[in-house]
Amino acid sequence: MSRRRGGENPFRPGAGAQPPLLAGRDHELSLGRGLLNVLESGGRPPRGLLCFGPRGNGKTVLLARLAREARRRGMRAENLAADCFADRGELIARLRENAGLVRAELTGIQAAGSGVSTTPEPRTRDIGGLLRAWIGAAGSPLVILLDEAQSVEPAAGRAFFAAAQQATMDALPFALIAAGTPDAPRRIRKSGPFMERALRPVRVGRLDREATLIALEEPARRAGRPFTATAARRLAAESQDYPFFIQILGSAAWDATPPDAGAIRSEFARGGVSAARPEIEYFYSERFEEARARGVHRALTPIARLLADRGGRADDRVLEALLEKENGPGALPRVFSALTDLGVLWQTAPGIWEMGIPSFAEHILSRGGSAAAAHRADAG
Repeated sequence: MSRRRGGENPFRPGAGAQPPLLAGRDHELSLGRGLLNVLESGGRPPRGLLCFGPRGNGKTVLLARLAREARRRGMRAENLAADCFADRGELIARLRENAGLVRAELTGIQAAGSGVSTTPEPRTRDIGGLLRAWIGAAGSPLVILLDEAQSVEPAAGRAFFAAAQQATMDALPFALIAAGTPDAPRRIRKSGPFMERALRPVRVGRLDREATLIALEEPARRAGRPFTATAARRLAAESQDYPFFIQILGSAAWDATPPDAGAIRSEFARGGVSAARPEIEYFYSERFEEARARGVHRALTPIARLLADRGGRADDRVLEALLEKENGPGALPRVFSALTDLGVLWQTAPGIWEMGIPSFAEHILSRGGSAAAAHRADAG
């Protein structure tokens, strides 16, 4: 009987799933670790981070990695769910819970060892006081993690970010690390000037090809079933350096390789590509349906045609002219915001736009008659 080679599939496709190796994110991790270094040294609270980019590029993974690093250093790393910003009442309830005040009315606090004190309004309606109570709930620095930051509603966000800015000015030991879609910076700016003063925007897009190859090859090698160079290059090209696709394709190629094969060779990589295509097509279809739910799906085909004609990218002027022509000038802000929030459009450089999801334009154009039929049905 032949001996089985290779252990458990090391690849982790899925929203927010931790990949076996976080390749190509040295810059982002360095910024996060620099922030933690300042907190650890007791220095003035640092400027926080806002990691933003299209879905599937690993922003949630980055937050989780930095949270783990903070905890390793003895800090608290705690989540503040974006859905609590739907209204002020929900935000107050969540802050009360995080500060450990669910059963106690807060009339005055002196947090031992932290130097934090406050006297909020009765019944703990003071967001600033609740945030200070949360920061002072223990003697270690607090790292607040805010994912899906594009969901922050301006009214509740304005109150929270104002409190956070005051806490920063008062040198309280905390930092904010947020993540969201390309629309997140704009949504936070609507909550006031906190964005420019207290959050450093960090673009999180596709990897470079070298990092893609590392993300494929190193986990497979560690798991005992390495890629041949040709197989790895094929999968890297198919992934278009998109982290979510890297994990899908790596996982499919692993599963397509016989257990006793010594390596993942080209023929197994081809089998993995074929096996992964239905999942990738489903991912594209889900993005289309999200656009339909937001009422902007009719803009997708003209944008896809424009980008196909221009090598995959267009500048502000051309893109805005197209969207105004298709939707009318009054609808431009809403349509543009929805498309960036969904990650359909992604500003890769100042004034330069691409599809946020690789090959999504090709998928839109391949829908052909169905997309046209949807357009006609809506028009009718």
